[in-house]
Amino acid sequence: MATLSKHNSELNERGEGKCSVPMWSGGIPSGFCDEPAFSRHKGGEYFEGRNGERHYLNGAYDGYVPALACPAHGGKTKEEALNLCSYCRLHPSTCESNPKFGTGKGKDNVYECDKFQPPLKELNNL
Repeated sequence: MATLSKHNSELNERGEGKCSVPMWSGGIPSGFCDEPAFSRHKGGEYFEGRNGERHYLNGAYDGYVPALACPAHGGKTKEEALNLCSYCRLHPSTCESNPKFGTGKGKDNVYECDKFQPPLKELNNL
């Protein structure tokens, strides 16, 4: 099986990563899911089956998730997890943009913004 890379276990400067759930094809390892991920598995209430496996009451994915998880594998959606203001060079109190808010209240879940400016560190890597 492949080993986790940085993009499967850490969020980048924009608060995005890749899903770390191992994928299989015909009984042979075939890498990771690699869909966009914004958090680790949400978890929640669960019960244990006869063989010790977890079954989440909210219907979340109950398989092995070593690090980040996409929404299909139990992670938060972009709207739930991402706050672009945390990753932007502009200060939220002086920014005059048209943000799109997620499921939170106030400026705690900005998942899309027309004036987003990545950190200087990211611009130096281009």
